[in-house]
Amino acid sequence: MLKVFASTVGDAQQGWVWLESPSLPPRSIVKITNADSGSSIYCEALRIDGNFLQHYNKPPRVSITSPATSIVMNGWYRSKLGNLAKQSSAQIKVELANSHWGRFMACTHHPQVVVRVAAWLGLISVVLGAIGVFLGVLSLRGTCA
Repeated sequence: MLKVFASTVGDAQQGWVWLESPSLPPRSIVKITNADSGSSIYCEALRIDGNFLQHYNKPPRVSITSPATSIVMNGWYRSKLGNLAKQSSAQIKVELANSHWGRFMACTHHPQVVVRVAAWLGLISVVLGAIGVFLGVLSLRGTCA
């Protein structure tokens, strides 16, 4: 069970969440799943540390008193996870997803539309390039016979 906190204005359009998880390598890609709704997102995970808490816990913001059981995320990710309310507790599962697929999914789940479009255009380009190579090899096989 993690307590959900709203991100700062500076993080509102960023593709990351803040949490305290010593088992995760720095700046990992993670898959976050809300067990109640079944919704999931991929994003970058930044570690809550003393510097973050010093900046975040300034009034009038609600302070994080237990970083180990807290997660800070923007409205985009809270919405994608089933409209999680700020300062609510939710059954959230965080899994490491540092594979190429996880990185691609983090881009497709990013709050900024330009990142999502670029990811899809990149995938389309790779597929079209593979088709072009395949057709080129086929044409060479036909002329050599």
